[in-house]
Amino acid sequence: MATKFMSGTELFMYECMMQQTPNMARCEREEKRFKAQYIGLLRDYMREYGYGEISKRVINSLDKFMFDEFVFCNEEHRDMFWRMYSKWVKNADKKDYTPVAIIYLLSTYREFGTILANYVSNPLYILPSIYEHGDGVEKYNLYHAVKMIAGMESGLCEEDLFEEEILDDKVLFLIINAKFIQQYGVNGYKEKKNRRKEPYVNNSMKHRRNQNVFSYKGQTLRIK
Repeated sequence: MATKFMSGTELFMYECMMQQTPNMARCEREEKRFKAQYIGLLRDYMREYGYGEISKRVINSLDKFMFDEFVFCNEEHRDMFWRMYSKWVKNADKKDYTPVAIIYLLSTYREFGTILANYVSNPLYILPSIYEHGDGVEKYNLYHAVKMIAGMESGLCEEDLFEEEILDDKVLFLIINAKFIQQYGVNGYKEKKNRRKEPYVNNSMKHRRNQNVFSYKGQTLRIK
């Protein structure tokens, strides 16, 4: 009887809130820990792969995005990515993260939805060379970033990542995160063992524009 009486009072609601508070606090601590690990590994990645010059610009953009296990533009981006990722991962090569990076970028806008659905459902699907329904510079740059990561001929190259006149902060942040996914996967930042131990050498691609520089699977190659 006491339980039935209490369940209809404000005191009961207060008691429920008090019981939930420790769980909420624990989730917040866990999220902060994961976010700190993500930022740390992202910084290491940018330094190691020649993006040190733009690392401050990228990190400063983080507050404009939502963090929920990973970084997304908004809830729609997050929901679309996880839905498509769960479909792809069933029959995928778990060692190759390039498709995950492509899914991440194509999930940013619903206008990419048809291309994204075809890409996820058909392993033999070839991305269109031209995105015909683009209605802005941002979507144009994102789709060319998809092609660049896929190893296709693209209107975007590595050197463009260093030019503020070409890419705004949002697009740059998404591209760097896609490249980060390509290297570590979506949850790789949670595993500290993934951190590389090689010494850092700041060889920025920006200073090698007159040389033959290519990117292959996250590695920067220079052909002499």
